[in-house]
Amino acid sequence: MPGFWTHIIFGKDVLQEVGLDPDSERKGEFNLGCLFTDIGKYCEKNSPEYLLWKLSHTTGCDAFAGVLCRELEGVSRFYVMGVFCHFFLDLSVSQYIMARAGTGYRSGQLEIMIDRTILKERLTADILKLRPLAELPPSIDEELERTIQRTAGEVYNIDSPSITRAVDSMKDIFDDYYGRSRLFLFFKALFLKGESIESAFFRDTHDDPMNFGMRPWFHSIAGWESRLTFRDLYGKAVSDAVRFLHRYLDGEEDWSLPAMSLMTGLPLMEQEDNKNVEGRETTARH
Repeated sequence: MPGFWTHIIFGKDVLQEVGLDPDSERKGEFNLGCLFTDIGKYCEKNSPEYLLWKLSHTTGCDAFAGVLCRELEGVSRFYVMGVFCHFFLDLSVSQYIMARAGTGYRSGQLEIMIDRTILKERLTADILKLRPLAELPPSIDEELERTIQRTAGEVYNIDSPSITRAVDSMKDIFDDYYGRSRLFLFFKALFLKGESIESAFFRDTHDDPMNFGMRPWFHSIAGWESRLTFRDLYGKAVSDAVRFLHRYLDGEEDWSLPAMSLMTGLPLMEQEDNKNVEGRETTARH
């Protein structure tokens, strides 16, 4: 559930820690892997791309990502390493976002606010002056597209989700905000509804999005309370991903991803037991 830029920056941090160049010519493939199926959330809710995003984060998360990565090792190991980064970041921080903002539009707003905060810390950059599509490859590799479609069919019985279609949908949404004139954005902000996810580009929708004040947040499914900051959880994710990638790059063949939900950070259970996070939106306590 972290936003576009948080996933991209996290991937760069992990690559640097393992001694690889995050700005190599394979950057686009790697970054696409870092986004994994998140690009599907920019599609219509009845689309196969959106369904793939939803299922790959709640049901058989390790099975889908694991099968996909093994199938793609001969196509793009950089994409595979990006998927690993996505997996460990979501595993660590999605529970915080869900606890603070639920799973409806407010979670999307919090994701943007976290993106904004991290970008200002790292790049002192205004988010809407950046070029997000420049972080991705100019076109989608055909074998990558076919492999994702085949794996989605095998694991989830989803018919022909298209990464190209998902990227195009994401681009259409981003083009409405990124790189536009100040005057255009001024009027855009005036007409955005409060429940619009994109309103978080223009105003603060959450107090202390990173929880620097260490206020308690409650995991409503697991039943425990925490005061960890987003930065604490992000740091743990970096350590976990670096440890996993070191083993992977050292040639360990018997690797497996944790059998945990990317939405809740909890061990996967039967689908029937997870309806509260898979089948409807939830509301956070604070």
